[in-house]
Amino acid sequence: MKNRKLVRFLKNYKSLAILVLLVIAAAIATGGSTLTAANLQNLMLQVSIQGIVGFGMTYTLLCAEFDLSVGATLTLCGIVFAKLCNALGFLPAFLIALLVGVVIGIMNGVIVSKMGLSSFIGTLGSSYIIKGVGQIISKGQPTSVSGNELVVALSRMKIAGFQIFPYVFILVGLICTYHLRATRFGRNIYATGGNYEVAKNSGINVDFYKIMSFVIVCISAAFAGILTTIRLQSATAIAGDNLNLVVISSIIIGGTSTVGGVGSIPLSCIGLLIVGVLINALSVMGISGYYQQVVQGLLTVIVIGSASYANYRKVSSV
Repeated sequence: MKNRKLVRFLKNYKSLAILVLLVIAAAIATGGSTLTAANLQNLMLQVSIQGIVGFGMTYTLLCAEFDLSVGATLTLCGIVFAKLCNALGFLPAFLIALLVGVVIGIMNGVIVSKMGLSSFIGTLGSSYIIKGVGQIISKGQPTSVSGNELVVALSRMKIAGFQIFPYVFILVGLICTYHLRATRFGRNIYATGGNYEVAKNSGINVDFYKIMSFVIVCISAAFAGILTTIRLQSATAIAGDNLNLVVISSIIIGGTSTVGGVGSIPLSCIGLLIVGVLINALSVMGISGYYQQVVQGLLTVIVIGSASYANYRKVSSV
């Protein structure tokens, strides 16, 4: 029985072995520089913002969909938060920015679920609209919030040497893990992505859960946009650039399937850490950001291509 449990664990969490090997390889390649306290803080800061979006994207992928508007949503909501924070104060700005994320999520969900557009086309189109609105509001210029005392205090707050953002990342991950594993909503998310027709015939309102998966990922992007603005004490029109495929590829690396119904928050976390450790190691080694983008692009093509090919082989063998 114990051997079976071990085999099942290793099968489900083979990405964990990849992460461990990558951490060891990065430490050897950099002479241990990646394991210093300062670098670990930088790594967790990098992963925490992307990770919060990744947790939301897990819901969407579990429903066999994905959202290419999260980068634009993060950007827009960060700008909205910054503008309103200066005008209305922290709490109203925070709530309104989250509400903007909810509205975008409903819009994307309706486009995909009710209008029948593919999530690729629907969310790609909405991303251009969302980013354009952000650029109109900001006029392409950074919006500073360094005059807000609470924002400054939160951006500088540290617990055990780490800023608060990794702790927020862990808290959100725990909440999402419980939500997917222990609630009826979470079980229905898995059912919707696992077999759409069976779930529909079982009485599950599959359209509702698909729409809600888009709402959740856009709320997570909005929250990440607020955190990014707090961290930098400024909002810019390029904050969410390159976020979409980095998050999606990271989650797929962790083991979440592109065809729905397979995956979890812990697996997504592992995938996010794999990509984070890789990019962090390249930075520590002094490799140019241009080459890092090449590596990220290759990784995205390899991972998503491999997943698509595996799904094709699985379907063709039936």
